[in-house]
Amino acid sequence: MTEDTKSSTSTTIIGQYLLDRLYDYGLRHMFGIPGDYIIRFNKLVEEHPIEFINATRENTAGYMADAYARIQGIGAACITYGVGINIVNAVSQAYVEGSPLVIISGAMGTQEGRKGNALHHLINEPGDCGLDTTQRDILRHVTISQAILDDPFLAQLHIDTTLDQCVHEKKPVYIELPRDCVHAQITPSPDWPVQGRPETNPKALDAAIAEVHQALETSKYPIIWAGHEVRNRGLSQALLRFAEARGIPIVSSLLGKTVIDEHHPLFVGVYQGEMSRPEVLEVTQKCDCALVLGVMLSDIDTGMFTADLYEFKQVVAGPQGVSIGYHCYPDVRFEDFLNGLWRGPAVPLKLNAPSASSLIPEAFEAKAETAITSKRVFDALQSFLDDDCFLVTDVGDCLFGATDLVLHENSFMASAYFATLGFGTPGAVGAQVALPNKRVIGLVGDGAFQMTATELSTAARYGLDPIIIVLNNHGYGTERPLLEGAFNDIQNWNYSKIPDVIGAGVGLRVTTEEEFRDALTRARADRGTLYVIEVELGKTDFSPAMERFSALVSKRI
Repeated sequence: MTEDTKSSTSTTIIGQYLLDRLYDYGLRHMFGIPGDYIIRFNKLVEEHPIEFINATRENTAGYMADAYARIQGIGAACITYGVGINIVNAVSQAYVEGSPLVIISGAMGTQEGRKGNALHHLINEPGDCGLDTTQRDILRHVTISQAILDDPFLAQLHIDTTLDQCVHEKKPVYIELPRDCVHAQITPSPDWPVQGRPETNPKALDAAIAEVHQALETSKYPIIWAGHEVRNRGLSQALLRFAEARGIPIVSSLLGKTVIDEHHPLFVGVYQGEMSRPEVLEVTQKCDCALVLGVMLSDIDTGMFTADLYEFKQVVAGPQGVSIGYHCYPDVRFEDFLNGLWRGPAVPLKLNAPSASSLIPEAFEAKAETAITSKRVFDALQSFLDDDCFLVTDVGDCLFGATDLVLHENSFMASAYFATLGFGTPGAVGAQVALPNKRVIGLVGDGAFQMTATELSTAARYGLDPIIIVLNNHGYGTERPLLEGAFNDIQNWNYSKIPDVIGAGVGLRVTTEEEFRDALTRARADRGTLYVIEVELGKTDFSPAMERFSALVSKRI
C-alpha cells in the first residue's frame, strides 16, 4: 500500500494498525529496547514484516532510527516508559535537524494509574492518582505531535494524523501506547477525513518567481547557498535544474553537505563564513545576490555568524516561507517555490568559479615510514570514497575535516547542528541498515566512540559491515585549542581490540600512512565484515578545516 491508503477496513487491533501504517510509509526496520510496558507491542513487531533491531540502550536506538529516517524518509524507535526517557537527546537532535522520527513508548495500563499504586519506572510520587504524564511532558518540547492511544475509537485518527505530520513536516513525533491497549480492537474507516494542508497561492508563487528572476537580471555574481531542507524534501534535482539553467554556482551548508553531487562543475564547496576554504571565500565574497535555500542560519553553518551572503540582495526560502528582500510570501510552499524556479528563462550567466572537484588532490600516495596525520587521513579518504560509500561522522575533527571532502550526492550524514558527541557509531549502524548495498564508513573520535561503542554489538548481531575509523587523539581534541585542561583527557582504550570483545569483525591499529592505506584497502575489499580501524594521532594534530574552526572559535571563548 502507499502512504495515502488505509491499511484495512476489517477489524484489527491498535498495535497492528500502527505497524501497518508505519509499513505503508516505508518503514522496514524499528530500533529499540524491550521492556514490560512495551513488550506486548514488541511481540507484535516480531510477527510483522517490520524487523525489530535490538539496541544496547534507548538513546542509541534513537540515533540509529534518526539516521535510518534521514535515508528512508521515516524511522522509528521503540522504548518502555520512564527509563526510556534517556532517548530525549536523540529526539532533540532529530527535532532541530529535521528528521522524521517516530518514538513509540509503552505505558502503564489505563486502569493501573488510577489505583494510586507506586508502579516501577514511573516518575509520579507514590500515592499520586492519575496517569503519569512526565515523559510525555518532556518529549512534548522536542516533538511536533503527541498521541496517546488509550481510546480505541480515536486510535485511527491519532495514528494517521501523527504519522502524517511526522512525514510531511520532517520532525519527530511521540506515540504512547498503554500496555492494555495494544490488543484493543478497532475497525479502521477508509473514509476517515484526511488532514488538510495549506496550499500555495498561485498568484503569490508567480510574483515570487518573477521577483527572483528580476533580481538575477540585475546581478553579476549570484550564488546559491543550499541547505539540508532541500535534501530532506527531495528537492535536490529541482535546485540543480534551476542552477544549470542559469549557470549559478552552488555552495552548501555543512548540515546540507552532499545536497547535490559535489563533483558537479557548479559546486564550489561548503560555505561556513570565515571557516570556509579560501577558494570558497574567494567566490562568495564577490556575491551580490544570494539565494539562501533551506539553510539553517546557525552558528556552525554560518561560521560563528561570519557568513555575509545573506547581507546582500537576498532570497531566503525554506519550509517557513519565502522572503525576497523586504517582501514576504508566507503562503508559498517551499516545494512549489523550488520546483517553479527553473521554469523561468534559461539565460546562463557563465560565471567563472572554481569547482570543488577541480581542487581534489592527486590520488593518495602513502609515504614510506611516515607517521599518519589528521590531514593525511582525509587525503586518503578522498581517494578511498566513491559512489559505493556512505560517510557518517561524529562531532569534532572527524566532522570538520570531512567538510573539505568532495563527495557524491546524499552520501554524508552528521549531527552538524546539534553537535552531539556519540552519534557517529550508532548513526553508521542505522545507515547501514537502511543502505544494505552501500559500504558505510563511520568516522569517529575516541571520546565520542567511548560513549556509544556498544552499538557495534548490534552491528555484529545483525551481520552489518560498517567500517568504523577511530581517530585516537587521546581525548576531546575539539576542546583543546579552546581551553586546555585535564578535563580533556580520557582513558586510552585498545580500540582495535573491540572486535575481540564483541566476537565479530576485524580490528586494525595504524600509525603510518602505509598502514592506513593498507587497512582501508583490506577493509574495502572484505565485504560482509565489520572493521574497526584505530588511527594513532597526536593530541594537537588537526585537519586544516579543524584549524580554521579553532582559530575562529577561540576568539569567542
